Amino acid sequence: MDDSDTTPEQEAARINVFAHMALGIGVMLPLVAALNRIGDIELAGRFLGASALGVLILLGLLKLILKDHAPVGMAWAKLGIGIVLVVLGIRQINSAERDLHAIKQAARQVVATMNEKEDPEPAAAPAASEEARQIVAVVNGVNALLKRQMAQTDLLNKEFDKVDMGDTLTPSSLTTRAGIDGSRRKLVRFGELIGQRDRLLADSVAEGRQFLLTAKVPEHYRAPALANATKVAKQTLGLSAELSAVQKEFIKQMSAMLDFSQAQLGRTVMQKGDLMFAGERELATYRRLAVAIDKTGAREEAIVARFNAHVQQLKDNANNKFKTL
Repeated sequence: MDDSDTTPEQEAARINVFAHMALGIGVMLPLVAALNRIGDIELAGRFLGASALGVLILLGLLKLILKDHAPVGMAWAKLGIGIVLVVLGIRQINSAERDLHAIKQAARQVVATMNEKEDPEPAAAPAASEEARQIVAVVNGVNALLKRQMAQTDLLNKEFDKVDMGDTLTPSSLTTRAGIDGSRRKLVRFGELIGQRDRLLADSVAEGRQFLLTAKVPEHYRAPALANATKVAKQTLGLSAELSAVQKEFIKQMSAMLDFSQAQLGRTVMQKGDLMFAGERELATYRRLAVAIDKTGAREEAIVARFNAHVQQLKDNANNKFKTL
C-alpha cells in the first residue's frame, strides 16, 4: 500500500502521534531538566501548570474552530502547538541555565569572601529572569556587606593584637610601679576593645537583618533567609557574650592582682627571676589570684576554640550550600 492509499483518518492518526509526543515533550521538558538540576523546580512546575492549562484551552478552541474541517487539520494544528511548546521549553531551559549560572557565580563570590580569598572565575552573564536578577543583586549586596564588616573586624583584631598581655604577670611587671602602671593601661585598652567588639557585632547583625528586610527579593526567599540569619546571629552573639564576660572577668582578676602587687611594692622583690614575698600570707594571696587568672584564661581559650569552630562551620555550610546549587 502506498501513500495514495492512506485515508484522511489514518493520516490524521499518524500526525496525532507526533503531535501528542511534541505536546508531552514541550510540557514536561523544563520539569525533567529541573529534576536533573538544570533550572528551578518551582519555576518548572509553574511552567508545567501554565502550559498544560494553555494547551487544554487552545485545543478546546481549535476543536470549536475546526469542527467543520477534516480531522487532519486538527492534527496539524495540535502538532503546531506541540512544536511551539517544545521551542518554549527549550528557551525556558536556556533561561534557567543562565539564571542558575549567574546565581552560582554570585554565591561563589560570597564563599570566596568568607574564606578570605579572591574568586578567579570570570563574571557571569546577567541572569535572564527578573526574579533571578533580584536574587543575584541581593547575594551581591550580602557579599559587599560581608566584605566591609570583615574589614572592620580585621582592623579591630589588629588593635587587640597590639595589646600584649603576655608580660603582665612577669616578676618585673609586678614589682615596679612602671610595670604595674603599664599593665593597668593595657587592661583599660583591652576593656575598650571588648566594648568596641560587642558594639561592632551588634551593629553588624542589625545591619544584616535590615538589609534582608528591605532587599528587593521575592517574599518566598526572604523568609528562609531571615530565619537562617536570625539563627546564626543568635549563636554568634551568644558566643561573643560568653567571650566578653570571661574577658571582663579576667580584667577584674588582673586588676586585683595589680592592686595586691602595688600594695606590696618594696616588700615583694625579684630574686633570680622569681618573686619573693614578705611572708606566707602574701604568697598564699598571690597564688590564689594567679590560680583564678589561670582558670579564667583556660575558659577564655575554650570559648575562643568554640567560636572558631562556629565560624568554620558557617564556612563549611556555605561551601556545601554552593555545591548543591
